[in-house]
Amino acid sequence: MLQPDLLECGDVVIVTLPISTPRGHEEQGTRPAVVVGIPWGEVRYSMLMIVPLTTQSGSWAFNNPSLYPRLSPGAGGLSLSSLVLLDQTRGLDINRVLAYLGTLTPEQYVPILDGLTHLFRQENS
Repeated sequence: MLQPDLLECGDVVIVTLPISTPRGHEEQGTRPAVVVGIPWGEVRYSMLMIVPLTTQSGSWAFNNPSLYPRLSPGAGGLSLSSLVLLDQTRGLDINRVLAYLGTLTPEQYVPILDGLTHLFRQENS
């Protein structure tokens, strides 16, 4: 098991996401994700905030690139071009992290951080 203190924001990890209902609306199964938050201080459980990645694309990604930033192959150890699904940001128990792939550069991570800032400010422009 990876220790939370060994991970940082911008790390790309392989995680196991639980099956959800209705199927097809939320990412599930084993997939890459980007760590976007690590709780600080004393916490109840070892948790991370992550955003899952997908290789699937569509007009939704092209029409809203700030909500779905694209990562090129090689970014953070990814082998395929992937979209970051900022609208599926979630808390995840550290025990669901299976492996570390790599770390995004600041240039690769900034669009993710900017998109999250926009999402959590609820600016709809």
